[in-house]
Amino acid sequence: MKNVLKSDASERKKISALQDLSDHWLYIDSAKSMGFAQDAFKRSVRLKEPLTLAIAHYYVAGVYMEHYNLSEARRAFEKAKALLETDTSHNAQRYLARVWHNIGAISQREDDTETFLRLLIEKACPILERIGDSLLLANNYYDIGNVFADIKQYDKAYSYFQRAALIFADHHEYADAVNSHLGIVKALLYQEDFSPANRERMQAHLNFAYKQLKDYPQAYPWTNYYVLAGMYQQYVEKNFDRALKNFNEGITFANQRQEAYNRIELLNRKYYLYFENQQYDKAKEMAYRVYNENKAFPLSRNKLISLRNLVNVEEAVGNKAKAFALLKEYLALADTVNEKQTNVKINLIEKKYEDAKKEKEIVSLKAENELNSAALKYNKTMLVFICIVLGCLLILLGLGYLLYRNKQRLAKQQCDLHEEQLQRMQKEQQIRFFNAMLQGQEQERKRLASDLHDGLGGLLSNVKLLLSKNPCVSPEPQAQEQHRIILNKLDVAVNELRRIARNMMPETLLRFGLVTALRDFCEDLERSGISISLQTYGFSLEDDKDRQIMVYRILQELINNAVRHAGANTILVQCIQNDGKVFITVEDDGCGFDTDDQQGKGVGLHNVKNRVAYLNGQLDIQSEKNVGTTINIEFNVNKAYIPTYR
Repeated sequence: MKNVLKSDASERKKISALQDLSDHWLYIDSAKSMGFAQDAFKRSVRLKEPLTLAIAHYYVAGVYMEHYNLSEARRAFEKAKALLETDTSHNAQRYLARVWHNIGAISQREDDTETFLRLLIEKACPILERIGDSLLLANNYYDIGNVFADIKQYDKAYSYFQRAALIFADHHEYADAVNSHLGIVKALLYQEDFSPANRERMQAHLNFAYKQLKDYPQAYPWTNYYVLAGMYQQYVEKNFDRALKNFNEGITFANQRQEAYNRIELLNRKYYLYFENQQYDKAKEMAYRVYNENKAFPLSRNKLISLRNLVNVEEAVGNKAKAFALLKEYLALADTVNEKQTNVKINLIEKKYEDAKKEKEIVSLKAENELNSAALKYNKTMLVFICIVLGCLLILLGLGYLLYRNKQRLAKQQCDLHEEQLQRMQKEQQIRFFNAMLQGQEQERKRLASDLHDGLGGLLSNVKLLLSKNPCVSPEPQAQEQHRIILNKLDVAVNELRRIARNMMPETLLRFGLVTALRDFCEDLERSGISISLQTYGFSLEDDKDRQIMVYRILQELINNAVRHAGANTILVQCIQNDGKVFITVEDDGCGFDTDDQQGKGVGLHNVKNRVAYLNGQLDIQSEKNVGTTINIEFNVNKAYIPTYR
């Protein structure tokens, strides 16, 4: 924990470490314990978190309480409670239950055991049951058992100790689990039933406690163990020496941990042991030590017990006068305690009287109300009748209004439906027109390409062949050079004719598919000095020639635009098909254009948009002047042609 304080851990972890250190030193060095608790409190104030601050108040209050500064402890616990009651988180509610427990414990130390028991049963336990904190609930059951043991209701004490032990059954590593077993021993001892079965039970629980504690010599339940083991030896085994040994070891342990209150309990047990064995001088010494040390603790019950023991031991040693004086002091204190209890009872009687008086007043008012209700019953009946009539009229009016509104709504819906049908018919007609136009264009392109390639292209090839085989020129060098130039120009004309025919309707598109046609188209452009990178992945539209032609025309137009209008040197074309979707990207390093001002840009881009719309796709254009243009197209190959074309 000290290493955490020296490390670069978060402030919350350091606060938690300081609070753990405060707990560690609580019964060893009260000044150190308070120092760590107050350091954690200062850090919590700076952190400005209500829950962290509430927990800091709780730890400071705990140090005050264990060292019997009860007024400061109560004040700090009340501050913690005020912060925790508005927080519904699990951790906040857990600490709220602990605060209620400790406020009750302060009341017990102020001689008000009844309040302690009430706060445990009505406040702390319900919270722990609600949030499901069974371990802390078991601790509260153990404390309830101790309260019942103090007021000599040992059967109830045994029941609560047993509940705690059952919860701790799977958590033997907890020190509180040991205390629950020792509580069972305590309840059995005070019942004074030392039958063989009970002796065996007590021995089993003591053995369990010792087995759990033996490896932890500083564990706090050792004090309780020494008390109950000594009592078992004294009253059950009748072994004076072993009982005395347990009590002495317990006193040594309590002194080491500065447990003053527990030391008084062990001294008192030694008194009973000495008195029972008629060692009255030693018994008297123990009785006076208990009496003097009890002055630091304002518990009337403990003071009465120590006075009674002094009376008995003084009488046993023959000091009748001293015994009588102590008896008078005992009776005076007993009268004071009885007076407090009497005041409580009187207050309860008065409360019952006031409650009875209020109950009589309620009965009287009830009778008067019945008379008034009889007088009002007739008026109420008439009022109900009038309300029913008015209600029926309002319902009829409401139904008439609703009927009128429904007629209007129905007429409007019919009008909207008719208009929607007209729009749909117009769209369908527009689609059929566009489809027919595209098919006509493609058929005409195909016819012209065939005529150019097979007709004019064949004719030019024949002319070249005839000129090559039958040169009608003179052997002069100039004539031969002219003949060669004519043949070269015929070659250029044939190639240009074939290129035009291929652009109008590529033969590779019809025979080998879209990817091959695109690759040929890009390779032709690369021969003119333009760098074109074509990337395809999963691209397969061979089952739909119309769609192949549509995609080819789109890419043809976009690439030609990049070459002719953008002056691009490098063009990237990506065609990807994945899960029924096609993604097309054309990117160039040309001059770019203003996408917000596309008037006068020609019909090329307009045709691209129409074709994309026909494919029911999406078109995105990103362009920046002097940087380049990126065009992204996306469409679904599984959808029918239901374009958003306008």
